[in-house]
Parts: sequence; structure tokens; C-alpha cells
Amino acid sequence: MRSVWENKGGIVRVISFTKAGHAENERLKSLIAGEGLPWAGYRAGTAPGGEALLKVEKIRDWVRDGWGKDAYLFIGAAGIAVRSIAPFVKDKLTDSPVLVMDEDGCFLIPLLSGHLGGGMELGGRIAKCSGARLVVTTATDRKGKFAVDLFARANRIKLTGRVLAKEISARILQGETVGFYSDLPVDGEAPEELDIKTSYQQLLEGTGQKSPGIAVLIREPEEKRDHILYLYPRICSVGIGCRRGVGKEKIEEVICQVFRIYGWRISQIFALASIDRKADEEGILAFVKKHGLTFLTYTAEELNMVEEEVSASDFVKKTTGTDNVCERAALLAGGGGSLIHRKETFEDMTLAVVQMEARLTWDVRPGKKGGGRDGSGKGED
Repeated sequence: MRSVWENKGGIVRVISFTKAGHAENERLKSLIAGEGLPWAGYRAGTAPGGEALLKVEKIRDWVRDGWGKDAYLFIGAAGIAVRSIAPFVKDKLTDSPVLVMDEDGCFLIPLLSGHLGGGMELGGRIAKCSGARLVVTTATDRKGKFAVDLFARANRIKLTGRVLAKEISARILQGETVGFYSDLPVDGEAPEELDIKTSYQQLLEGTGQKSPGIAVLIREPEEKRDHILYLYPRICSVGIGCRRGVGKEKIEEVICQVFRIYGWRISQIFALASIDRKADEEGILAFVKKHGLTFLTYTAEELNMVEEEVSASDFVKKTTGTDNVCERAALLAGGGGSLIHRKETFEDMTLAVVQMEARLTWDVRPGKKGGGRDGSGKGED
């Protein structure tokens, strides 16, 4: 499972300030290489050593350059890290993960964005290969309790309702159990802090007006409750074909129009997919960037390998080399799911949607794979 910052194309920025810190920085670089982490080492201050590290003149400018995209590891005092990142800290959904390590490489502390940003997972990976001791301060992690934000991140579900998520964690830490229902199967052993329900209706009936619950649903329910935290997994692969120059606004309008029919949200899109000649289509690229989505493209030959029946068009085949772009692309990206919405033609574009066969996981330990569309960890951005 790739972290949020990795999905954004980010790197791990490591900065040190002392001679011993520079040596640890250089040591980590060689160790982390085996983990496959994109890594860049920097040095600041006037201490000798660290000739192989990039020189940083102004730390806040260095932080600003990658904030919201990269991960940060400060080798030195935690106070330096806090003062350096303070102007940029805004929201746990968008802030970069920040970690601190002492100059001898003994202790490693995730400071910011440990769950949603992937700081805890990154810390686990670094600690494993470096020998540092991971210092965990989050209450749910320290006590080994279920954390809904970590569950959501591990299963690539966009978390909304953060106030309710905090209340759920508080209730769990107080020893209460929280009702839980999922439309999708969840692999592994359910946490004892959760009261597993067999239906959404049972969850509604089993939670009072002041007792929070968690519902993992594949589409919006007709009846919703303010005290239930709703999680909507990524189950949709969207195949798209369009004329050159279609804007992101038009693309979003059409997708929303189709999704309203089925009660889906844009956050449930696993990937957009099309033919390779659309790889540089500005409207599509702008749309996926806005929503943090993956855009997959396939050659005509790859699209033609899809065995499912599609709505064939001789004209499209003559033009592109395949008889249907959007349905075939959605099926390929969906990895064998069900073609729920067949090709529909709109002004300047076509759209098809596959609902994937997804499985979730309870296993949210740092570095563990899970939460892929088939439960194997595959299909991550």
C-alpha cells in the first residue's frame, strides 16, 4: 500500500544540522535505498561533514517547496522541526507527514500527519531498516485500539466527518464499543472495540441518538443519521472517451450526472481510464489532479484483449483501432468488475462505469499491504 505522499509523486526530504546528524543522514540514505523510498538528503547550518548532502540556506523555504506533497524527516531537535513547519500547518487531510530523529539515529518520532498522511507507516519502514526505535504518542496506537482514520487510510477511503471520527476514537479510548457495518467484506479479525452489524438497518436500530457508529457503504443510503460516520470505498473505475479540448468542468458535470443515478460519490472513483491517445488530454488531467485520482491509459491492442461483451462501433474501431474505448477501458481498470453503466454518449464525450469487486482489511499496521480491490493490496495508486 503506497502512502499519500507517494501517490502524489512526493519524496522523503531528510535534513540534518550537526556533524553527527549529517553522518546519520548519509547512513540512512544507503539503508533506505533497499526500501524503494524516493529519498533526498539535505544539510543546514555550518557544521562540518555531509558533503554528499544538498545545502539548504533557508529552512522555511525548503519546507515550503514540498509542503503538501513530500514527507519530511528532521534529524535533530524537535523544536527545530516545529518552528520550521509552523507557518504551513493547516489541515490533517493535506499536511505533509513530518518525523523527527535524534542525531544518533536512536529514536524516531512521527510529529504530524501520522495516520492520514502516512507518517506512522513511513516511520515504521524507516525504523525497520535503520534500527531506530519508533516512538508512538497517539493514544489509539499506544493502547492498540481501533482508529477509524487509520482504517480509512489503509483501505484508501476518503475520510470526511473528522469531528465525528474524533468522537469515535474518544469513545473507544473510554472503553465503549462502537457499532460498525460494511457493505464490503473485511478480511482479518475485527477489533474488539467494534460491535459488528450484519446490515445497515441493524446499525441504525442499534445506535442511539448519542451513540456514534460507522457505516461503510458502496452508495449513499436513503436514510442517514448525523451520529453515524459514513465511509465510501473506491469501487468505481470510469472509462472515458472525449473530443480534444473538453474541459474539466464538462467532465465533472457528466460524471456527477451518472453517479447521481447510483448514489456514488466522486471520491469513490478508483481510476479514470481511456485509450493512450488521450494520455495528454488537458481536461482529463485537470480533473484527476483536482480530485487526486489516477488516470490509466491503454493501447488499442490492450483494450481489444477485454473479453466481456461491449457496445461495439465500427466507426470507433476505424478511428481508434478498438470498437469501444470507454467500456473496455473501464473494464481493464476495474480488473474484472461488473459493467454497471454501459457506454452513454454525451456532448463531446462518452462514459462507462465498472463497479469493482472490492475487499477491505482490518490490518492497518504500518508497512502492511491490504485494502486493494481484491484484498491483496493490488490496485493502489
